Amino acid sequence: MADERVHIRVHGRQRDEAGTLTESRMTAVGRHDAKGGKHFFRYEDHALLEGHAVPTVLKLTPDGLLLLRRSPLEQRLEFVPQEERTSLYRTPYGMLHLAVRTISLFSACRADGTGRIELVYDLFVEGKFQSNNELRIDITTA
Repeated sequence: MADERVHIRVHGRQRDEAGTLTESRMTAVGRHDAKGGKHFFRYEDHALLEGHAVPTVLKLTPDGLLLLRRSPLEQRLEFVPQEERTSLYRTPYGMLHLAVRTISLFSACRADGTGRIELVYDLFVEGKFQSNNELRIDITTA
């Protein structure tokens, strides 16, 4: 499938260890490509780090979801249902050890990339529980 423009809307909910709920929303115009049963979504996240556009790639496979971010942040998070995966997160302030424990992952994406991804996971920073997270990613044609 050829590289196509898409609208990506991310709605996130985080509940920290104290029970405080934080919601976030981000919208971007990005690109979709499909190869070998995998969907690739590329966009710039302007909401993550104030004053910076952070190049982001989502790789959706039948087994899970991979999130990659590059400069000025370097992040690789792998979400596989019922599994825990570890990674390093490079920030302007130093390296952090992360772990994500994926509770559930649902995806319904058509050949053109439009559809929805729903993800629920727990995030651990330096071995300590940080938050329970829910993401809903809606992808529509641009």
